[in-house]
Amino acid sequence: MSSNIILILLSCFLTAIGQVAFKYGADKFANIEFSLPALPGLLWRMGTAPSILLGFFLFGVGAILWLFALAKTDLSYAVPLASVTYILVLIAGVMLFREPFTAVKLAGTLLVAAGVVLVSWK
Repeated sequence: MSSNIILILLSCFLTAIGQVAFKYGADKFANIEFSLPALPGLLWRMGTAPSILLGFFLFGVGAILWLFALAKTDLSYAVPLASVTYILVLIAGVMLFREPFTAVKLAGTLLVAAGVVLVSWK
């Protein structure tokens, strides 16, 4: 496996974990009423929540790896391959957050996976 593919997949993995961290942190704010006057305080609390900070960190590292991959890979190859993130996030949502897994989600995931295989098939 080429180092470019490894960089792309590692970027995808870190991005997916970052999404999980964001979701975990955002769930703690699910019952808060959003209002314009309370927005600065809410943004501060959200932005300093450990899981949300972790999400930003993982996104940042993933973005740096993504930039390294893009420097050596065709954009038209890298971006479709990065859709593996959708598959990882779907699996994480079902397993970690007990989100429903429907036939439509399965079909969509299989289509994305097939697209990843086709695009990466040089």
